[in-house]
Amino acid sequence: LLSKFGLITATSSGCILTVITPPPATGDKRDVVFLIDGTSATRSEFPSIRDMIRRVVDQLDVGLDRVRVSVVQYSDAPKLEFLLNAYSTKSEVRQAVSELRSSGGNRLNTGRALEWVARNIYQRSAGSRVEEGVPQFLILVTGGKSSDDVSTQADQLKRNQVAPVAIGSRNADPDELRQISLKPGLVYSVDSFKQLSRVEPQLINSVQTISTADIISSYVPTVELATLDLGKKDIIFLIDGSDSTGPNGIAHIRDFIISIVQQLDVQPDRVRVAVVQYADRAKTEFSLNTHSNKQAVLSDVKRLRQIGGRSSELANAIDYVLEKEVKPSAGVRLSEASQHLVVLTGAPSTQPVSISGPLLKNKRVNCIGVGTGNADRTQLSQIATSSEDVVTVPTFPNLPTVKEKVISRLSGVPVDVFTTEDFPTAGLPQPKKADIVFLMDGSINLGQENFRDVRDFIMNLIDLFFSERDNLQVGLAQYAGDVTDAFYLNTYSNRDDILEAIGKLEYKGGRRINTGAAIRYVQDAHFTKQRGSRMDEGTPQILMLVTGGRSTDDGKTAAMGLKNKGVRIFAVGVGDIQDELENLASQSSTVARAQTFQELSELNEQILEALDDEVKGKLCVDSQLPAK
Repeated sequence: LLSKFGLITATSSGCILTVITPPPATGDKRDVVFLIDGTSATRSEFPSIRDMIRRVVDQLDVGLDRVRVSVVQYSDAPKLEFLLNAYSTKSEVRQAVSELRSSGGNRLNTGRALEWVARNIYQRSAGSRVEEGVPQFLILVTGGKSSDDVSTQADQLKRNQVAPVAIGSRNADPDELRQISLKPGLVYSVDSFKQLSRVEPQLINSVQTISTADIISSYVPTVELATLDLGKKDIIFLIDGSDSTGPNGIAHIRDFIISIVQQLDVQPDRVRVAVVQYADRAKTEFSLNTHSNKQAVLSDVKRLRQIGGRSSELANAIDYVLEKEVKPSAGVRLSEASQHLVVLTGAPSTQPVSISGPLLKNKRVNCIGVGTGNADRTQLSQIATSSEDVVTVPTFPNLPTVKEKVISRLSGVPVDVFTTEDFPTAGLPQPKKADIVFLMDGSINLGQENFRDVRDFIMNLIDLFFSERDNLQVGLAQYAGDVTDAFYLNTYSNRDDILEAIGKLEYKGGRRINTGAAIRYVQDAHFTKQRGSRMDEGTPQILMLVTGGRSTDDGKTAAMGLKNKGVRIFAVGVGDIQDELENLASQSSTVARAQTFQELSELNEQILEALDDEVKGKLCVDSQLPAK
């Protein structure tokens, strides 16, 4: 009976049940987004795609309170035609569809388009009603194989409870279509777009019959993992649900918690799990004594939805946890089990948290602080039990990379099992030694918002590159028409102090960027023995220049002078300035370019690899880093 109404699903073995709470009754409400191929290669068949959309609209009960429709066209980049809440009647939607024209373009960047749609269309402000339990659909119509990766972006949509339906012509990649779609039955192939009418009945039936519960159960299969014996633990996840985590942050947090819980021995007398969400208020999702088994916990976690809120009030949230959840009536076992709080945040707290750490320790609660690049590392250090309990990742999609470390901290097992004292050569890399000065564009090329992106990018690079065993010195200066020193190579002696100083860096501003003058200034004021340079000891000297535009003076000559002094230059830039970056950098392998400031984090891997080779003296081959 329960299965009939979609309240339970079972694995193929029939031994594991996943409880799903049905969404609110939504009648015939649906949110349908068409993502259509607009490349020049499909231009002759574009009218067939347009006619297919019109016929589907005719068959659906389109209206602002019923079925909402959006259309996005894409090729090299996505192009919005109209949002879900742009029109209120079927006739208005039909008229908008009839006006569609092929935008053209040579490349088919399906992955980029999927990511853009997830970020910009499936949002309340764009008309999406996902928070109301209304089924969400993406109908992809494509005529070829994507030029970029689609797997991560497709998974993101499914995590956000969107059902992708993939329709491809003969040049489309069947494996790619299957990867994108919610399930194999939602993949349709035609020899040409002129035959789209053949798949319309199945397409319309899928949109009319698939529910939100179907979408959840189709994408989140039960995964069997080895259960770890951590002893008796009470684990509370305190997760940031504020607007600052972005539209997809909660999905990544949800998946991260699931991946950890799957390995825990969740039972009343072993491991208990609770989840509290916070923004400008705190909300208990479930307490330690709410669920008595793993499947019940997983089911509740899968249903987590972002509470939203403009501010991230972490101090109040910790107070809430200590008052409401760390007590026997909520299931805590103070005398029997160790207490653990795992904080997952994507933004600095709007309140000071310096007193929160001592409060947790007084309650004997061990705290792990997990933050993205936008979080305040100093604040995480203030709440964490130890420096080893501060865990950072550049972005929420990177959370899986720190799962083992978080589990290790929960279990009390050190992350590095072998110490250098016991096993000096136990596979550990040699400590890195270098003097690195960052020269950061602070002009109006960036603006206040992009300045924060660049600052966070630099912090992420340092955090990822600088381990506690390394002997690195870091300096930083900001420039526009002139230069402002932030700190020198010998100002700070450890990574945390460096990151804290960068986190406090304020936007300089200025209409001109004199890159040449700034490079000469850094040569005279930073790469000197007085300011901490160890050039005379043979220590690698590196300038990491990060710029958002073309210089108004001669940067090439200044860069040549610095290189002649033995300083290697990395040139990192944003926009159409590849030639300028190549003129400044020591070689093509120390050039990296992004199209936007938000995409700087995508350069991390290539820069870190080249930087590691530079420090180890391996950059003797001029191997081009791919420009973004």
